[in-house]
Amino acid sequence: MRILQSALLLFLLLREAASYEKADGSETTELLTYREGDLVELQCLNRTIDTGEHITDKTGKLQYIPFAQCNETGAPLELRFMEGEGINAQPGLNCTIPVVTDEMYHLLEFYVHHDSPLSCRVRARPQGSHRALIETEEGDSGSGGIEWVPLIFGLTGKLESSHLHIANRINLLFHMASGLPGVIDSAAAYSTSAVTASTRIIIGDPLPLHLRVRWYESTNLPLGELRVNVIHGAGHMLFYCLLSAIVGAVGCYAWVVGVDVPRRLRRVTMGMKGRTNGANGGIIGVTTDKIKIGYNGGYAFPGAGNGGGYGYPGAKRKD
Repeated sequence: MRILQSALLLFLLLREAASYEKADGSETTELLTYREGDLVELQCLNRTIDTGEHITDKTGKLQYIPFAQCNETGAPLELRFMEGEGINAQPGLNCTIPVVTDEMYHLLEFYVHHDSPLSCRVRARPQGSHRALIETEEGDSGSGGIEWVPLIFGLTGKLESSHLHIANRINLLFHMASGLPGVIDSAAAYSTSAVTASTRIIIGDPLPLHLRVRWYESTNLPLGELRVNVIHGAGHMLFYCLLSAIVGAVGCYAWVVGVDVPRRLRRVTMGMKGRTNGANGGIIGVTTDKIKIGYNGGYAFPGAGNGGGYGYPGAKRKD
């Protein structure tokens, strides 16, 4: 009896321990994912203005700081996960940096000249119960169990001796992990319209940034826009082919009716006129070396001699 009770007690204890272990494991292995509207904060690598080299903290780790403050919100640039028109496009986002300081101006020179890139990062997954991207320790760039996704800004512009031109229209692209729509897999940012749309700044000027953000549900590039472009291109090509064929046909018809047919008719008319004149014997006689063609088609053969022949005395005149 005691053996049975001991076995039953041991079984209950083992089952309870297994349930606790399962619960603890689920808590530790369950990872949060972004939801629509969650904040996605950008953190950028801190650099020196002298050489553009990165700055490290006391522990030797790379130091990341929040993106520059935007005049529109009064806070550093932040994105809203998957917000906007549809699931792939977010409306244009404006971020005006109030004042370009001397330090920022020199850093922008490095960024535009590509001596040192504007290296930023975002968290692949949210952190904390509120799913907001908040750094656990200021200045600490260690992973700390956090998955970071690099985000490099490809700024373009032109360096001048007294000022700086920056292409301030920027595209931001985010790809979600395949099968995990709430996890950021990769990101990229680059300037557009560097020749036609850029802003001229000096130290002390504001810097307006116009960002276009797109979210893609997987790491694959979408084929929708490509198909639309291909269809439009095929339609335009077909239209131009038909237009060229019609113009060519009209041109050929105009040439045949206006040039070729009248020319052939003139030739036929002249030929018929020549045959008619020949049948009537001609109007004007033509003389050749051997044959004389006279009026009404008579032929006259000229005499030919070499000083010999038969003489004819002719008739004698009688007085």
